Amino acid sequence: MTYQRPRTGIIATLDGRDYPATHPTDTGHVTLFAATDPADPRFTPTPTGWQAVFPLTALDRLDEVTTRADHQGHECLVVAISPTGSAGLYYLGPDKSRAAADGFVQLDPGTWAKNTPLTTLTRFREHHADLLFPHWITLPTHP
Repeated sequence: MTYQRPRTGIIATLDGRDYPATHPTDTGHVTLFAATDPADPRFTPTPTGWQAVFPLTALDRLDEVTTRADHQGHECLVVAISPTGSAGLYYLGPDKSRAAADGFVQLDPGTWAKNTPLTTLTRFREHHADLLFPHWITLPTHP
């Protein structure tokens, strides 16, 4: 059986394929990356793989992807998974007093963290924040 760590970061979908990407620039472009030749002439080889710059209008999707899971009834952001099977979590719930009571430690104002075995987590899921929303919300509608 092959295990894959949860995806995280900026993920662009171009022509139905997902690529790691940069955050959009002020000029409305992103850089897409591929570890191997994507067989797309718009990509050029670099010392670390393949890359290409695209305008936002060329993309099918552009999402910031994070992984979430539940721990002791709390919704948490999974920030890391170690090779030994522990997960680094950030508490996402509204009741910070419950976070402290359940073993989360305050790192900064409003940021509570904890390391825990993966076996204590349930409901793993990807959370997608649509980075194209500010762009497509301004497009004219068609009757």
